[in-house]
Amino acid sequence: MNDISAILQKIQEDARQYGENAAAAAREKAEAITESCRQEAQAETQRVLEAAKRQAEAIRQRAVSQSGIESRNAKLQVRRQAIDSAFGKAMEQLCAMPAEKKTAVYARLAAQSSFAGEALLVLNQADRDTLGKTLPAEIMKQCAAAGRTCKVTLSGAAGPFAGGFILDQGSTETNCTFEVLSAGVKEELEAQVDAALFG
Repeated sequence: MNDISAILQKIQEDARQYGENAAAAAREKAEAITESCRQEAQAETQRVLEAAKRQAEAIRQRAVSQSGIESRNAKLQVRRQAIDSAFGKAMEQLCAMPAEKKTAVYARLAAQSSFAGEALLVLNQADRDTLGKTLPAEIMKQCAAAGRTCKVTLSGAAGPFAGGFILDQGSTETNCTFEVLSAGVKEELEAQVDAALFG
């Protein structure tokens, strides 16, 4: 009886150790992916900012010739337009990513989310046409690598968004559309973009 207890205890200890090791490896991989995405986003933002700086400078020079409250209001409006333009250009570039890169980015976003289980993958029509056949399998592969079991099926309906995706699980959904993701960082980045354009 003691031998069986010792064997069961050894199995439980081995399973616990394996689980801890797998979780640590998954955390390391998720951190590496997050850092890689952050660096890509930072490089892309820098390219967009350089173009926006040139445009903003031309707009700013026209606005400087105005005076008083009208001048101040015009400058504020120009700033808003330039910032919106910078974010608009970033959105355009995200939507124009090549299919292979888009697949990798979408799969990484899904793997980094807390999503697990079964879900319908909702894409816009353009992404359905180019990524629909390969993306569900790539998301399942990335989730498995992150230590989560999931089953992803392409939704029969296209979503009305510019890019990104939604993982629909019925009562809950993981919204990784570009609109939602950019809105989430826009407030945080607006001050940086403003400083870069007008600082």
